[in-house]
Amino acid sequence: MRRPIYENESTLQAEKEFAKYAQQKLFCFLVKCPRSFQIDFAATRKNQVVSFVEYRKRTNAFNDYPTFMIAASKKIAAQAINKASALPVYLFVRWTDYLGYTDLTNCKSSWSVGGRNDRNDPADFEPVIHIDLSEFKQFE
Repeated sequence: MRRPIYENESTLQAEKEFAKYAQQKLFCFLVKCPRSFQIDFAATRKNQVVSFVEYRKRTNAFNDYPTFMIAASKKIAAQAINKASALPVYLFVRWTDYLGYTDLTNCKSSWSVGGRNDRNDPADFEPVIHIDLSEFKQFE
C-alpha cells in the first residue's frame, strides 16, 4: 500500500512564501527539489548550488516545546547530501512568533521514536530527532 502524500496546496504555498522572503535575504534563488530528493530546496547563485534548505512551518510558538522534532530520515538525508556535495544543509522553521534556522547536518540532536498520531497513519510514528531550541539562530 502506498503511503499518503501530505504535501498539499497549503504547505506548497507556505514554501513559496518562505522562498520569496528567504531569496531576498540570502541573495540567492531557491529551486524547489522533487520530493524524491528529500530536501525542499537547492539554494543557487549564478546557477551554482551553494546550499540546500529544508523548510517547516509550525502552528505553535517557538518556546511552546523545549525541542524541535523532525523525522530522523531528514538528518540522514542532509548528512548524505553534505557528504556528496560538501555543501551545507539548513533547516528553517517558521513558528508563529519566530523564524529560525540551524545547520541540519551538524546540529546537536537526540534520537527517539515518536511522531504524529492524529492522521491514523502508522508510518507517522518513526525514529525522530529532537533539536534543542538553542541550536536555532533567528533569521531576520
